Amino acid sequence: MKKDENAKLYTISVDPPDVSKNFAEKIASDGKGKVDFPLLSDPGHKIIDAYGLRDPAYEGQKVYGIPHPAVYVIDKTGKVAWAKIESNYRERPTNQEIRASLGALK
Repeated sequence: MKKDENAKLYTISVDPPDVSKNFAEKIASDGKGKVDFPLLSDPGHKIIDAYGLRDPAYEGQKVYGIPHPAVYVIDKTGKVAWAKIESNYRERPTNQEIRASLGALK
C-alpha cells in the first residue's frame, strides 16, 4: 500500500446496530474524536464463525457468541494479508503493527 493511499476500516460485533451506535456515541463523548467508520452487526455470528473467532469461554452464557478480538488486513483481491487474533480481550495489536501490515501490501 502506498504511503498516501487510503485504507477502509470496519468493525464487526455481535451487538445489534442500536447498541453499536450507542457505544460509538459513548466513545465520542470523551472529546478525542468520533467513530467515523462502519460498525457492522453480526448477531447471528455468521462472519464470526466463518473466521473461527467465537470465544468458547462464553458458551452457555447470555453473551455467547462474543468473538476473540481480531484484526484482519485484507488486500484489494479479498485475500487476508495479515491477521492478529488474541485470546485476551485486553490485548490488541499496536497501531505500528497494523501500519506495518498495511505498508507491506502491494
